[in-house]
Amino acid sequence: GELQGALFDVDGTLIDSMPQFFPSWTEWGKLYDVEVTEDDFYGYSGWPMPDIFRDLYEKAKGVKIEPEFVDKLLADYKVIHNRRMATLPPPGIIEPTVAAAPAHVAAGVPIMAATSGLRETVELHMKECGLGDLFPPERIVCAADVGPGRGKPKPDIFLRAAEVAGADPARCVAYEDAEAGLEAAYRAGCQVVDVRGFPGYPCPPALRRAMAKASRPWLQEGVAEAPESQRLKADGD
Repeated sequence: GELQGALFDVDGTLIDSMPQFFPSWTEWGKLYDVEVTEDDFYGYSGWPMPDIFRDLYEKAKGVKIEPEFVDKLLADYKVIHNRRMATLPPPGIIEPTVAAAPAHVAAGVPIMAATSGLRETVELHMKECGLGDLFPPERIVCAADVGPGRGKPKPDIFLRAAEVAGADPARCVAYEDAEAGLEAAYRAGCQVVDVRGFPGYPCPPALRRAMAKASRPWLQEGVAEAPESQRLKADGD
């Protein structure tokens, strides 16, 4: 059917921000005596930040932690990253994906950002990268907008983005770079594009290793019943 919406992840999809985030993760890890490798970093790609820090801490310490402590972990990370961001230039854009956004607009297809990122960081990066007009705040859905435990790889972020766009998720295309995001978009019923297959996509060795480890069992779950709109359109299968 006719395309009704184009849904874009942000970090690693529209904006080449991932290299700026990793040093903040390692500094946070030192604060709590939690080792964070670059492979860990790309392995968690697409997850909501509170879920990441909970999982890192619990696995390192062998304990379960309360939501209030997760809030503290996240707050400490924000302090670290905001301090670093103040000294960093704006991240670059990922040109093949960014080019798709105005093309959809020109074709009359509503566009939305659907991200696990922290809203304050996402909105700042959008403005710094010249994407603020394409993706104003009301066209951005973040993990915090769907509630705890409902971020990627669950489909809620993409479902909410489609709803805001006034679109049927099955008639939306979703652009993603992370395994959790690809799964979330697939489960939402979207057509899914893995942008890591685009020519010139910035793909460091640790990301390549993460891609090689991806098994995608979710593609086999009910695949016979999956509508055509759910087929993964990815070069990284």
